Amino acid sequence: MVTWRTGSGDRGMTDLLGRRRVSKSDAIIEALGDVDEATSHIGLARAAVSWGGEWGPGVLEQVQRDLYGLMSELAMPPNHSQAHRLPTDRLEWLDQTLVDLKGRIAIPNEFVLPGSTVGGGHLDVARAVVRRAERAVVRVLEASADDPDLGYPTNPILSSYLNRLSLVLYFMARLQEAESGDPPRLASSQPS
Repeated sequence: MVTWRTGSGDRGMTDLLGRRRVSKSDAIIEALGDVDEATSHIGLARAAVSWGGEWGPGVLEQVQRDLYGLMSELAMPPNHSQAHRLPTDRLEWLDQTLVDLKGRIAIPNEFVLPGSTVGGGHLDVARAVVRRAERAVVRVLEASADDPDLGYPTNPILSSYLNRLSLVLYFMARLQEAESGDPPRLASSQPS
């Protein structure tokens, strides 16, 4: 039987893949937590979306897989023999996904109030969490540039992926609303 409670983290320290123990307040742990939370919100959105047949949920599932790869790269020192690197073709895939989305829907040139549909609302929450994760990853990359001895990742694709993903999630939320027949609610509009 597997024992899940070890107590080894009770004093505020944790282990990273191929790395020494670090404080749970370390920038890497914050970034990992934010990406993990984003992955969970994307899973919730995937369960809630009701459009595109398998296309929409399939895109979200692939994003979740990519984010696990991104977390693996964050958790392992770049010089480790088994270090994972998020490949550049993942950015190309996101770019193509965005092109596909732009062909399916016109986006208003105004701020949109999230929550017109359950699926769209979940996608907007996921987008906001991805933006927070992006900021945390940028802090890690900046710290790595300032002090290479930290052993933090240096791959700029990590933040680029999250930046583009947030836009994909925004478009997916608007498409979810459009497919449900509920037009987006503009932030500048007066309630009816």
